[in-house]
Amino acid sequence: MNRMRPCNCYDSSIATTQSRTRRRKLSMAETPPSVSSPFQRHKQTKNDDRISHLPDVLLLQILSLLPTKQAVVTGILAKRWRPLWHGLSVLDFDDESPLDRSGSSDQRDEPNHQNPVGFAQFVYSVLLLNDAPSITHFRLSCVQFVHQESSAQDIATWLCHVVRRGVENVDLRLSLSRYVALPRRLFNCESLSVMKLDGVFLNALSSFSMRLPLLKVLHVGDRVVFGCHDYIVKLLAGCPVLEDLVLESTYSDACGGTVCAKGNFELDLKHLSRAKIGFSWKEACQKSMLRVFQALSNVTCLSLSPSTVACLKYASTSDIPVFDNLTQLEISFGNYYWDLLANFLQRAHKLEVLMIYKESQKNVKGQEPRWSHPLSPPECLSSHLKTFCLKEYQGLETELDFIGYIMQNARVLERMTICISSSLDLEEKLQIRRHLSILQRNFETCQIVFH
Repeated sequence: MNRMRPCNCYDSSIATTQSRTRRRKLSMAETPPSVSSPFQRHKQTKNDDRISHLPDVLLLQILSLLPTKQAVVTGILAKRWRPLWHGLSVLDFDDESPLDRSGSSDQRDEPNHQNPVGFAQFVYSVLLLNDAPSITHFRLSCVQFVHQESSAQDIATWLCHVVRRGVENVDLRLSLSRYVALPRRLFNCESLSVMKLDGVFLNALSSFSMRLPLLKVLHVGDRVVFGCHDYIVKLLAGCPVLEDLVLESTYSDACGGTVCAKGNFELDLKHLSRAKIGFSWKEACQKSMLRVFQALSNVTCLSLSPSTVACLKYASTSDIPVFDNLTQLEISFGNYYWDLLANFLQRAHKLEVLMIYKESQKNVKGQEPRWSHPLSPPECLSSHLKTFCLKEYQGLETELDFIGYIMQNARVLERMTICISSSLDLEEKLQIRRHLSILQRNFETCQIVFH
């Protein structure tokens, strides 16, 4: 009788494993030394510094997003990074940067402990060692450094240097606690396309001519002092291709002199598309104000502050230009400028967005001027206006009349937003909602939103 021979699965498994091991060893022996195994390649990739292997162009783009002080500090990472910051074309200096602090360890935690001398030396070093083809962006923020005796001269030297290097974008944020005369080179730079100024004095603009043939963006912050508002006209006259303008300064030093009295300026801003005007002109500078305002006729977006609107209160009807391209108007005013608003609506034929930021008035109910309906509805209401917003709504009769006029004549209006004044009590807010809800019943095509 034949006995069944038992199957030794364990021995068979061992034999199979040993065979696979021999084949793997043989395969590895035949592999050239220069080719690593998949496991080794994965280990190398995991431990590799991929960022350092990026091209210099990409690394410089990364460094340009950092303040210059931090970009320089990256040189401690590895030899690969040490020379990179020399090629930066975007420079951003801030004397309040934490890396510029000096003193004891306790002082370093205090934001007011700075080393102005070290800051100046650092800026000079970066500018002298920079070997980029050009310095395209230069941002300088100085709060502590400007208190040094030599700060004004140093800042002027830095600006002259970047102008010679073909700078395209200049952003200055200084402190009004010390006068810094900006060099005339800056206002005659043929490569400059963006200039933003804040915390500076522009008192010497009458002593030299200005020419910025490529400047497209000019922002004058609310901490800029002009010796005379006529200098604004002179500055704008030297920017023939300007597209974006912000004038927010309300400071004036000595307006009303002989320069303002003459007012002989030519101003053509035919390329201007966006303007935000926040100036407060003196009566003696009326000619300058109207000259600037009339030069805004080509803009598509216009924003006017309460101080500017107040200056236009006594302007004649002919002083308001026709805005052939205006599609968005943001205007801030009190209760006594409704006639001026009506004048704007008659001259902005393509207006699509109207935003009114009304100043809150106290104890004026029954005393406010009434909204006077124009003889004929403005063309923008019947054909173009799609969005309307009124902020600080108090439920005054003038406001209610104006909203009713908009609802009655805005044929294509899609959205109306009413922001009720926070100064009103709950009962007054509910009463306003009831009044507006009655108007809305006959205006089903428009969405009315309350805030």
